[in-house]
Amino acid sequence: MKIVSFKPIYGPNVYHHLPVMVMKVNLEEWTDKPSNEIPGFVDGLKAALPSLYDHTCSPGIPGGFFQRLERGTYMAHIIEHVALELSTMSGMDVTYGKSRYAGTPGLYDVIIRFDNEGGMVECLRSAFNLVEDVLHGTSVDLPYFLNNIKKAHKRSALGPSADCLLKAARQKKIPTKRIGSESLIQLGYGVKQRRVQSAITDRTSLIAADLVQDKEMTKSLLRRALIPVPHGVTIYDEEEIAFAIEGLSAPYVLKPFDGHHGEGVHLNLRNVEELKQAYKNAKDLSSRFIIEEMQQGRDYRVLVIDGKFAAAAERVPPFVIGDGQSSISTLIEKLNGDPLRGDGHESYLSKVVVDPILIQYLAKQGLTLESVPEAKKQITLRGNANLSSGGTAIDVTDVASSEVRILCERIARLVGLDICGIDIIAKDITKPIVEGGLVVIEVNAGPGLRMHLLGKKEDEPHVGSMIVDMMYKNEEEARIPIISVTGTNGKTTVARLLHKIMSDNGKKCVGMTNTDGIWIGEKKICSGDCSGPLSADMVLSDQAVDCAVLELARGGLLRGGLAYDWSDVGIITNIRADHIGQDGIESVEDILWIKSLVAERVRRGGTLVLNADDEHCLSLINNNRVKKHGCNIILFSTKPDSPAFAEQLAMGRDACWLEDGHLVMSYKGRVQSLAYASDMPITLGGMAEFQISNILAALAAGIAMGLPAERILDSIQNFHPASENKGRLNLYRVGAGYAILDYGHNADAITHVGEMLRRWTNFKKTVVLGLPGDRTTELILSGARKAAEYFDKVILRDDADLRGRGVGELPQLISEMYNKDFPGLEHEICLKEEEAVSQGLSEIQEDEILVILYEDISAVMKAMREYDPVSVLTLPQPEERPFQEDSHVAWQ
Repeated sequence: MKIVSFKPIYGPNVYHHLPVMVMKVNLEEWTDKPSNEIPGFVDGLKAALPSLYDHTCSPGIPGGFFQRLERGTYMAHIIEHVALELSTMSGMDVTYGKSRYAGTPGLYDVIIRFDNEGGMVECLRSAFNLVEDVLHGTSVDLPYFLNNIKKAHKRSALGPSADCLLKAARQKKIPTKRIGSESLIQLGYGVKQRRVQSAITDRTSLIAADLVQDKEMTKSLLRRALIPVPHGVTIYDEEEIAFAIEGLSAPYVLKPFDGHHGEGVHLNLRNVEELKQAYKNAKDLSSRFIIEEMQQGRDYRVLVIDGKFAAAAERVPPFVIGDGQSSISTLIEKLNGDPLRGDGHESYLSKVVVDPILIQYLAKQGLTLESVPEAKKQITLRGNANLSSGGTAIDVTDVASSEVRILCERIARLVGLDICGIDIIAKDITKPIVEGGLVVIEVNAGPGLRMHLLGKKEDEPHVGSMIVDMMYKNEEEARIPIISVTGTNGKTTVARLLHKIMSDNGKKCVGMTNTDGIWIGEKKICSGDCSGPLSADMVLSDQAVDCAVLELARGGLLRGGLAYDWSDVGIITNIRADHIGQDGIESVEDILWIKSLVAERVRRGGTLVLNADDEHCLSLINNNRVKKHGCNIILFSTKPDSPAFAEQLAMGRDACWLEDGHLVMSYKGRVQSLAYASDMPITLGGMAEFQISNILAALAAGIAMGLPAERILDSIQNFHPASENKGRLNLYRVGAGYAILDYGHNADAITHVGEMLRRWTNFKKTVVLGLPGDRTTELILSGARKAAEYFDKVILRDDADLRGRGVGELPQLISEMYNKDFPGLEHEICLKEEEAVSQGLSEIQEDEILVILYEDISAVMKAMREYDPVSVLTLPQPEERPFQEDSHVAWQ
């Protein structure tokens, strides 16, 4: 066995609506070996992980998984359960897991829910290794595995400050995304997007942050505003100390000019010698140092958020309490063993670090690390109380006097920080400023939040919630309209229609993804198949985008999930037999399972648009996972006489349909006949029924977005095939005949084009045909048969991307089928696409139409340019020779 890959899926996905980690494994010789046929395996696994007894598995009772082991189950399923148990034992405690055939013999996906990416990768790796140890009869070192998982979890986890912000945003239903492996968090989508990193937001003033970093300038600003600050001087080297402190009263404080987190701060220094020693200890931290008169009193940190007093904490220096037996060094080790303490800022409290400052502070008390304090005696380890130095904190928010609150709010205004940490020394924070002996020591940008989170319950209001409330008053302020489009055929056309509709009706910058590229507004920024979650995320992360139209294809949905949490409108155009044989897809029901994710993630009050002519789409109306979120449904149909559609309409369902050549809408009880379908250019004079279906889907989505039907249809009527729907049923006059350019690549798409031509014209029909090699042979031949049914001649070609097939393999396979099943069909093989298209164009005759089902549109266009194609909107009927030229389109 071997691990092939790890892949995180961050958004809602076909397995779970929360993030999952997918470990792909190759089971090799263990692929078809059930557990009960492997000598010693079941007993070995039970001995290694007896707590697996609690897993109920499919029997639904404790011991259920053990029953499965004894009856015989397979390795991917076993690894899944071991991973779940290791997650529980290591403190991650996730409960969802699944194993799934990955489409290639021996390959399986083991899928587990996760909150911590690094921790789950190690958990799955450890589960795999543990099962392998049992298979090979090797002793299982469970503590080793658990320790590795815990270490990986700790490395990958957000610190308390960032974590509280993330949870606060999620509680407010604001979309969140962690950027990178540190603490930068993106909130919201598109133009509504914000970013926050601990206590620094994207609107924290850089000038203000630089100002407070300069401690001397900050003191000067506060002093001019009559705010009490300590007297002090700035020095550049050790020789200045003796002269600089003239006029200052001992004891002194020495600290780096531009320091933070209490690093390098030396307190309670009484003379020049102690100041010089402190300078030597800290000189590598800064080029300048401040010496101040040390203030007497308690150490407080006040947090001001958005100009308002938010929290206050008394900071207590780290200390140990003697037991009469242990040395100070041992007592520090015990103190650092507190689960709340971690390295640096990873936990609510920091471990106490033994350094020269701590040793010097002990020496002033006549102590060393080896000293043994008497029982119950408290030994303070440092003079400063920063949490980063090992200190702790006591919440005093509710007892701070009104004068202190007003003063701190004023300070935040003076320096210009949206989130401001203010360090003060006061004898009593409950008293007015003078009476309480208050002095402002420092002002901080990006203040730590940990001290204000200590002891807070998850459901209690906290400073993280206040920061998120400052950034967004409500969920709506974080969101832009999202329209998602999926299905087998028609997705790209519907997405392009909606891009135009939304752009024409008030949206300044509509982002769009589809199988042809990515658009930000009217600018195409990327070419290629961009119908997956990475492309969608690119659009949703662009701060110019005020509306997103996202085409979502099967591969991206299955392998990467969604890039968003909820959409406003979800559209499913149709569900057809395509992609069977890929990624473990075995049936149309599997395709429906994948595509239904879009339906499941339409927000409450949003709208799901479904094709009523498709039984699979229609079945989603009664899908419990769709129903539970309470979205609205609008149906569309080109066959309104069907019993299924009539039944839904009779129930009062909103719908758009084609009736006697008219586009008709029933919305909120009002029925309107809107326009002739034939007036819409992409229908090619009303002949392309599948394009009418696409128009109805876009019309329904536009209505769901609150747009008037008339304005939607204005946009559709000004949407021209060759310029705005490139490669999707584009009709050209070429020499004496005509050419249609389309992306049809499955039996259903070929049928739609064939039926259109059969209704439309008696012209000779030739098709340049290539089919994707990664489908099953049965599916490929099904598409080829449809071509034989509708066309007089077929030119067979290869795709440039053979998708696992040999050169010429598919054209030869199809040719052999034609010779056997369609012996009278004219067909030939021309492997390269550009050459096949050129051959078809060179042979085109009067009253002939060449349909080019392309893979690479650039290769096709290169071939077509030689024949001076003219974009047209319809074919001439038998009684007329002129054709209607598309005056909106210049050949590109």
